[in-house]
Amino acid sequence: GGRFVANCGFHTLDVTLPAGPGAICPVIPMGGVTRVGVHPTHRRQGLLRRMMEEMLADSRARGEAVAGLHASESVIYGRFGFGLATEIAEYAIDTREAAFLGEVPRLALQLLDREEAGKVLPDLFDRFRRLRAGEPNRIPTTWESIVADEPSERHGGNPAFFAACDDGYVIYRSVNDGPSNWRRDRILVEELRGANPEVESALWQFVFELDLIDRVTAIRRPVDEPLKWRLADPRQLRVEMMDDRLHVRIVDMAAAFTARGYTSEARLVLDVLPPPVDGGPEDSVPGRWVLEAGPDGAACRRAAPTDGTDLRLDITALGSLYMGAFPASLLASAGRVQELRPGRLAVADRLLGTWPAPTTTTNF
Repeated sequence: GGRFVANCGFHTLDVTLPAGPGAICPVIPMGGVTRVGVHPTHRRQGLLRRMMEEMLADSRARGEAVAGLHASESVIYGRFGFGLATEIAEYAIDTREAAFLGEVPRLALQLLDREEAGKVLPDLFDRFRRLRAGEPNRIPTTWESIVADEPSERHGGNPAFFAACDDGYVIYRSVNDGPSNWRRDRILVEELRGANPEVESALWQFVFELDLIDRVTAIRRPVDEPLKWRLADPRQLRVEMMDDRLHVRIVDMAAAFTARGYTSEARLVLDVLPPPVDGGPEDSVPGRWVLEAGPDGAACRRAAPTDGTDLRLDITALGSLYMGAFPASLLASAGRVQELRPGRLAVADRLLGTWPAPTTTTNF
């Protein structure tokens, strides 16, 4: 009747992938799915399925090997082949218990105003995001939103501070948790990145030493947070929450698995089953594939009839394995991956696993 009853959007992005030994993380084109919704008067009529088919076809046409999304309801997208690929954590610590085991370097940090932050931080982010898999690039409007720091984005806190040096930066704000004028504030760390772990530890110390602060909480942090192991008392760093983050759908099997890096060498034959909701006639991912990979590169091709299958899984589980955050043996224990030849789960764990843990901090 001439009314919009469903909508969805796609960002053309790229995303960092697991790296080979001693290398920075490679990047690969990714279709970023966003703003998906169906009007409540038109639910259960197949509109979401039609939109997802259209978006995946569009992604294939643009040469994007993977699609990704943040799921407001994670139960929705598995049936379309999107698998949970990264997680994030939220931490808290009392600054009076935040002593470090050893010496921490001092940084020549400077506070930046919003205009300066908009010029300095994007280049630093692009440099540091290549240190971990799972991080999409940030389009200009993303940085405009971060720097604008609208009140609706402040998580109940005060305006943000931006502190940076040549090798790192931190974005933080104070939060008043109580009614008393004499109650010490809490610091909310929204982003903290450095060129190496030593720089990040120095950024943490800068935050811990801010005046009139008792507590620090940090959001969208890695699940393998290095800070814990630098503290004299690691127990003091409390995990407040863990959350799913990037969900990945493989769009081009060969392109996706030859683009990422591998730290060990192995050969796997994977039988990839279609998702519950068919991806359409152009979906080339289901089928049997041979992955031969190692530190010097990878090849991925259709399996021949004589190639014996090692593992069987659907596209959703394949997306969960892709970034290396979750071992194949873990998914197998939940019935998501089937081992058809003894010992091949262990081979998959070694081949596909990655460290540090993939992390996604960027919203899209």
